Amino acid sequence: MKNKTVYVPLAVDILHSAHINILKKAKKFGKVIVGLLTDSAISEYKKFIMSSSIKSALWMIVSSVNFVILNTLVKYLSENYHLSQIIFFRSFFAVIFLIPFIYKDGLESLKTKSIKLQLFRSIIAIGAMYLWFFSISNIPLAKATAINFTAPVFGAIFAVFVLKEKVRRRRVIAIIFSFIGAIIIIRPGLLGFDINIFAALIASILMGLAAIFIKKLSILDHQNAVVLYMPLLLAIMSLFPCIVYWNTPTYLDCFLLIMTGFVAILAHLAITKAFSLSEANYVLIFDYSRLPITVILTLFLFKEKTDLTVWLGGLLIFLSSTYIISREKKAGNKETPSLLAKRIQ
Repeated sequence: MKNKTVYVPLAVDILHSAHINILKKAKKFGKVIVGLLTDSAISEYKKFIMSSSIKSALWMIVSSVNFVILNTLVKYLSENYHLSQIIFFRSFFAVIFLIPFIYKDGLESLKTKSIKLQLFRSIIAIGAMYLWFFSISNIPLAKATAINFTAPVFGAIFAVFVLKEKVRRRRVIAIIFSFIGAIIIIRPGLLGFDINIFAALIASILMGLAAIFIKKLSILDHQNAVVLYMPLLLAIMSLFPCIVYWNTPTYLDCFLLIMTGFVAILAHLAITKAFSLSEANYVLIFDYSRLPITVILTLFLFKEKTDLTVWLGGLLIFLSSTYIISREKKAGNKETPSLLAKRIQ
């Protein structure tokens, strides 16, 4: 034991008792070599940290922009094409755009240890996608987006019952506040029952449930298998109804249909990159940019106006879901159900 060499890096101005205790503890394991970081080294490290934070924020904004573009494309295309046709194009071309990543890692990365989980997760995902696309094609996109902020909250709820995660008081309070935000937006009893808003809410619930299966699959399978099988199975499932309701697209619409697959993959890659560069509680702040970007874009394209209740309710839901995810990350979960629920669109 004493023959070992122990390296202790320090970046301190003044040595105090705590540092001495660390050195004494290290000495028990062998010869101690202390490395002192210079001011210039620390300065460079701080620059690196700052640049990583900026990069993660930019990647999250890129992800948010692409999710908004995807939703806007779906809303526009749904005026002339059945949802099955849109989902088929979105899923099929998502698979096509994934091929370079699969080629890089090899076909071995596509092996799955549970085809049943993959299938069940895809069935839930196609239900969520149909309901989500149905809702955004019929109600203001900003309102649907604000409701969709509840998906991570539902992911946290399902994690308690399916994954047997602990129920924490603060998390319960955050969930309650999230539901209050949803009530502010939906205003049940005041506006009457709206099937489109109900569809957006059920879609968010299903996204939260699908996240549980992604969590399980991420433990069993390679990332490529987790990412690929959902759009592949969605393309297969939506093929027959796509043929039944087929409407030959114009050249422009064909390009836009293909773009749904491209921007979906780009959004997922960007959000993955953002979370790899910084902590969830920091990165998620920039996810709220989806709402103002949606408001601006839909006002310009569809002349949709957003009332104050959507802003207030959306902010309350967003803050609650951000808190839940940050607590899960602090608990040591890298791929939390709440976080994964954000990636299903």
